[in-house]
Amino acid sequence: MRCRYGILLCLAILILCPFPARADELLVSAASSLTDAFNEIGSAFTKAHPQTTVRFNFAASGPLQQQIEQGAPVDVFASASAKEMDALQKANRLEPKTRLNFVGNRLVLIAPRGSKLKGWNDLKAATVRRIAISNPDSVPSGRYAKETLTRHGLWPLVQPKTVFGENVRQTLAYVANGDVDAGLVFATDARIASQKVRVVQTAVPGKDHQPILYPAAVIAGAPHAVAARQFMAFLQGSTAQHILLRYGFATTRLLASPSAQHTPIQTKLHGWPRQSQVHR
Repeated sequence: MRCRYGILLCLAILILCPFPARADELLVSAASSLTDAFNEIGSAFTKAHPQTTVRFNFAASGPLQQQIEQGAPVDVFASASAKEMDALQKANRLEPKTRLNFVGNRLVLIAPRGSKLKGWNDLKAATVRRIAISNPDSVPSGRYAKETLTRHGLWPLVQPKTVFGENVRQTLAYVANGDVDAGLVFATDARIASQKVRVVQTAVPGKDHQPILYPAAVIAGAPHAVAARQFMAFLQGSTAQHILLRYGFATTRLLASPSAQHTPIQTKLHGWPRQSQVHR
């Protein structure tokens, strides 16, 4: 009898005490260059919205665009250039009025530490045998690199020396590991390997290439549309923007200013977080 009452009591407690609500898992597809900053932003977002976890899919912007076009259940897309977002918008794959440019970046010429490279024209030297850039057909940093080399009149000369990376992080690794003599990557990526590479020269936005702006948007038919809009709002807020600045990104306001090409991005990097994919 006492056992039966115990069972009934347990059942009553289970009925009266509701189970914790299952958290929504937001899927954000983002450009590889956003990996470290977005991992931290994901943790901050979940802290502010405990019922939502964030799972990231990091890759080159081109392949991410193709995944969305093929029906991947993505909630938010953050690209490293407008081209991929323009294509999705033209195909009506974006939720109306959610697209925005949330941050910017710079393109830099880098070389292994110890290299005697001094500037763009040194890329023509016979001693520079291999130059890493990301694939211009699918990776924004590669397109900006090709545009910059073209505007400097170097592309026909250096094209035979180029080694293509599948994304900007792979391109960075080629230089950091000493597999190539030079490379072109985003400034934020160069900072990650600052002990192994050095910045030789910084490209000038608007002169060497189109300004590097990162657009983001909610995907049409997003499985978690409400949480996706919350993430977009969070991305524009002070917490996320401060994280992005700390990782070396530039605010869109800074890049749009007349003195942008002469203004260094003043940031201080703290310890890089581990690249976990899911934030709870």
